Amino acid sequence: MHLTPQALVPALDPAVLAAAQQPRLSLIWGARTPTQTLLAMFTWLAARGQTPRIFDGGNRFDGYFVARMARRMTPQPEAVLGRLRLSRAFTCYQLAQLIEGAPASLSPVLILDLLNTFYDESVPLRDVERLLTQVIAHLKRLAAVGPVIVGAREPKTMVKERWKLLEQLRVAADTTWMLRPPLGETVEQPRLL
Repeated sequence: MHLTPQALVPALDPAVLAAAQQPRLSLIWGARTPTQTLLAMFTWLAARGQTPRIFDGGNRFDGYFVARMARRMTPQPEAVLGRLRLSRAFTCYQLAQLIEGAPASLSPVLILDLLNTFYDESVPLRDVERLLTQVIAHLKRLAAVGPVIVGAREPKTMVKERWKLLEQLRVAADTTWMLRPPLGETVEQPRLL
C-alpha cells in the first residue's frame, strides 16, 4: 500500500507541496520545529525521483523517520534513501558557510531548524543579525532557481530579543505557514516569575 504524504503527515497540504515544486523561498514555522513536516516533504520529493538537499541547523534529521516513510510510500525505499543529500551545521557560522557554498539548482533545498544556532546566546546579536542577512540573501539566490523550504521555530523565552530574527526571515519569505500544535495538545508557556 502506497500512502500520500498528506496521509502520513497532515501538515503537508497541497499548498505546501506546491511550494516544494516552484522556485521560491518558503518558511514553515511554529512553537516547535516542523522537522517531521520537512522530512515528510523530503521523502515525498525523493520518492518522486527528485534529489532534494537538506541542511540541518538543529541536529534534527531523523533517518529512521525517513526510512519508515519511504517504506510506506514506495516499494523501493532504498532509492529514496539513496537520494539523500544531508549537510549538518553545529554553529550559525557553519550553517551560513554551507548555505553560501550551495550551488543554485532545480533541486529543492530543505533547511531543518534554520534559526536554532542563531538563537545561541554565546554569539553576539549583532553578529547573528549580520549572518542572517547574508544567509537570507543566499536563500533568495537559491530560490531564484529552485524551491527553498525553511523550517524554523520560535525562540525560547530566554532569548526573547532574538524574535526579530524570525520576523526578518518571515518578511524575506515568499510564502509562510505557521504550524499550530494538534488540538488537545498544549504548548508550554513560560513562567512569569
